[in-house]
Amino acid sequence: MKARAYICALAALLALPAGAQAGAPASSSAAAGQPAASSTAPVLDQLLLAQIQAAARTTTADVSLLSIRKWKVTGDVKDDAQTKAEAIQRNLTVAMPTIVSQVQASPNDFAANFKLYRTLGVLYDVLGSLAESAGAFGPRSEFEPLATDLNRIDQARRALGDRLESMAGAKDAEIARLQTQANAARAAASAQPKKVIVDEDEKAPAKRKTTKKKPAPTASNPSQSNNPQ
Repeated sequence: MKARAYICALAALLALPAGAQAGAPASSSAAAGQPAASSTAPVLDQLLLAQIQAAARTTTADVSLLSIRKWKVTGDVKDDAQTKAEAIQRNLTVAMPTIVSQVQASPNDFAANFKLYRTLGVLYDVLGSLAESAGAFGPRSEFEPLATDLNRIDQARRALGDRLESMAGAKDAEIARLQTQANAARAAASAQPKKVIVDEDEKAPAKRKTTKKKPAPTASNPSQSNNPQ
């Protein structure tokens, strides 16, 4: 009963919309509908990155406090949970800071932002599985902090996903604008009349001289030559 209640509580927490969850950031769906200006994009990124860094710090601390070996479960389940906990710790202390630094250096780099989004997605999946195990086999004091951490990471993941959608829309619009300009330039170039330049100094080709053939000499009549004058 205790394990089932924890799992149901976790499912109910994750089912809440991002705007209804405690501590949820301002809705970014409206901003996703309109591409953010380049001057404000770095500011939005810094606020989002601060949220991600805060969630990473609290999650690292909460996972380190897990007493997995004391859970009332078989050894193979404990080993699996311990492996997931160690993977989460490595992700939060090694991989995540490097990726966040890349986004900080290039806030509008789509590839860097997508890499962070994908990392948050993997972290969310693994942490969700670990939180479910903690709710089923561990004490409530270990489950609840992980559920809160999972909620915060999900909020950051959703906000970053909205931002990626906005960035993709802005890039598509820019590509379409450039293509329109290129097509207009090609159409204007093809519509211009072609000019024929005549070089006045160019000499007309010399006329070919035709030589008249001399008529062939006619042979004298032998009968006439034999007649005496």
